[in-house]
Amino acid sequence: MASPIITPSLVQLQAQFKEVVENILNRWTALRLAVEHGMGGALGVNTAIEIIDYITCYCTENKKVDSCDLRDILEEIMDQEFQTICEDESIDEISDILIKHLNLLKEGKTEHVNAELSRLGSCEIWIRSDNRIKMQPMDDSSESDEDDDNDLDQDMEIEPVSSARSSGGESLTPSTQGSTSGFLEEEMEPGWTQVRNRRRR
Repeated sequence: MASPIITPSLVQLQAQFKEVVENILNRWTALRLAVEHGMGGALGVNTAIEIIDYITCYCTENKKVDSCDLRDILEEIMDQEFQTICEDESIDEISDILIKHLNLLKEGKTEHVNAELSRLGSCEIWIRSDNRIKMQPMDDSSESDEDDDNDLDQDMEIEPVSSARSSGGESLTPSTQGSTSGFLEEEMEPGWTQVRNRRRR
């Protein structure tokens, strides 16, 4: 007799699927480039972390989610949060992979999912919950009212993102290859590169 299929509870499913989402999104070159080039603002890393939580909840709490639904969600997120239109097929590929693994997890095939993720190889983990950027108010008690009026941007201080560099101090590079997410690089003076994104027309 075939062994019965043991389906995970919602809490178990969310925990297992979140690991899958983290693994896949950490490999997504388009998302990393959008964050690194400031398309999501100073808190772009926080937005990327929130995307993992949102996708996890959206896929696990809705009974019927297919790759087309997820593709539309990812396209909307990239457009609204990062002003970026992915012109490659990365969103289609990611949507297919996530839904495939979600269905496997719902069937209790956790080992199968882990094996497939292992075959993808290691990657730089740059999106982690403990890498959130924290905004801290600066002590401006010694500043005059005129100084406050002249520069409102000095009211907040941004901590550097630890994920921007590896433990050895070297700059990290995107973990995947072949993404053409719509960023254009133009050579300028030696040592400088201008990067701009494509916007929806």
